[in-house]
Amino acid sequence: MAKYNYITLKVKNGELGSFDELRQPEQNMLRNRDVVYIYKGTKSKKIYIGQTRHFIERNKEHYNGKEEKFNTADFDQVIILTSSYFHRSALDDVESQLITYFMADNPKSKKQLVQYDNDEIINRTNGNSVNDYRDREKVALEVILPFWEEVLYPKGWVSTPTLDELRNGALIKYSPIKELTDQQMEFLKEIESNPDKNFVINGDAGTGKTVLLTHLVAKLLKEKSNHRIAVVLQPNWIKTAKEIFRVYGMNNSNLTIATSTQLINADENYDVVIVDESHKLSRKFSKQMASFNEVYKGRFAQDENHLEALKKLGDQTVLMYDVLQAIRPANMTRAQFNEATKDFEQRYLTTQFRIQAPAGKSYTSEDFVNGIKYLLYKDTGLLEQTNFDPKFNRGVFQDSNVDAYFGYFETEPLKNLIDWIEEDRNYKPEHINRVLGGLVEPWKQADGKDPSITHWHEGNIKRRWNSTQENWVHLEDDDAEEQIGSVFAVQGIDLNKVGVLVGNDLQVDEKGRLFGNPENFHNVNGKFSKDDESPENAKEFTLFVLNIYYILMTRGIDGIRLGFWKNDAFKKYMKEVLEIK
Repeated sequence: MAKYNYITLKVKNGELGSFDELRQPEQNMLRNRDVVYIYKGTKSKKIYIGQTRHFIERNKEHYNGKEEKFNTADFDQVIILTSSYFHRSALDDVESQLITYFMADNPKSKKQLVQYDNDEIINRTNGNSVNDYRDREKVALEVILPFWEEVLYPKGWVSTPTLDELRNGALIKYSPIKELTDQQMEFLKEIESNPDKNFVINGDAGTGKTVLLTHLVAKLLKEKSNHRIAVVLQPNWIKTAKEIFRVYGMNNSNLTIATSTQLINADENYDVVIVDESHKLSRKFSKQMASFNEVYKGRFAQDENHLEALKKLGDQTVLMYDVLQAIRPANMTRAQFNEATKDFEQRYLTTQFRIQAPAGKSYTSEDFVNGIKYLLYKDTGLLEQTNFDPKFNRGVFQDSNVDAYFGYFETEPLKNLIDWIEEDRNYKPEHINRVLGGLVEPWKQADGKDPSITHWHEGNIKRRWNSTQENWVHLEDDDAEEQIGSVFAVQGIDLNKVGVLVGNDLQVDEKGRLFGNPENFHNVNGKFSKDDESPENAKEFTLFVLNIYYILMTRGIDGIRLGFWKNDAFKKYMKEVLEIK
């Protein structure tokens, strides 16, 4: 039996058609029951989503002439949803999820067709978090999912037949009205309440740094509408971010979205500058794009890195940072970052969102991330700068079940990884799966324009590197899903299942420690020049290689498999360190 009920009524000038014909329990539901409701205008195509305990009274309030949305939207239908699971926390959750899904269902519309009580949503999602209440999973599986797929879609209220098709998109993952954890809420309030303080939000891959960023922007635009806000992003994320802010009605003349180079060159002042992936900010360095170095002029002439310049542009600076994700010599050094942020408030996100360990297992997603950190960094001295837990459960790496989160292939790495992700895609075509690789095969930027040029070869299999770095996972190339992704195409990106080719740029020395071998590393801007060679820079290069594999190995939501590309030594090392029999 369904765990929800719904009523559909005609609406005309605020009058609910056929109300008197409803059964008494249905009338009582509309008068005095926790409900989520959705108004629709057939001609205007507009949608309004809300929640209340007294729908009849709430409907009258909407149509009392004071709400502009209801004066102009020409709503002619309303669906009212209720469930035995509904209470205040559940209502908050269902309302925000439906708003997010409706937004993602119609992302290309130039008009904001999906409406809601912006004050109420912004205040709630940024003030009172949606608690992880009892029966929350049941609400998702037994109410929201069937209501969408068995009611809204068949009735033509939405155009996407299944929620799985929407959940993998950035509009869902990074929604600025998505519920936050208590920890994220605490950081959000602290940043807003202390405009005279600067913050570093530290977090491992997948701990919700970018979601916190979108919420922070939404809250500042709402609460401090006269403030100028700059958001600094990597080039491969700018298009997606602009789409998110547009769809959620956050286009604003006071909001600037740019790369660090663009923002510094514009040389304008802001109330708040928020930087995503600040570990990738550039420093003065010869081997990088010339434009990165051209910012050091005028009042920035004496600065040694982009962060020093960005600090001059904002009254308040907020940085999203992961010490394990710097991947080039041209990125700021850790010492430079620590010096530039010595007076910043340091905060640490700890909840893992991206990686989803299978249900019913004794291990968790945190066990996987801690294990990967231990595997790669145990001899570097860096673990103490992260929230590493040495007591992680190695079971996540020892689970030999075919559906285990982690696994590896002994032979034919390219063939087996391709077969693995394609099998999953056959079962779940909505999944975004990719094979990724370390920078161990030569490539040229111009190669991306010619699909006949391939870089990865195994037997009869030929594959090329990603043809672009920007928006690669949503690329429309005929061979898009077959391309091998580099770190530059996936940093900051979520995937469902990930195959990772671990190459011979990562080797094991005579003492059993990992080191990066520049001879097998094919990214000219990722290596130090001959003039810069030193024992210290050799260690730094090793960290760049380790960071690249850390990023690749932490992209997968639903699973990862490793393949060893001319690198049996690392396979042996991995088995010993993680005690895989």
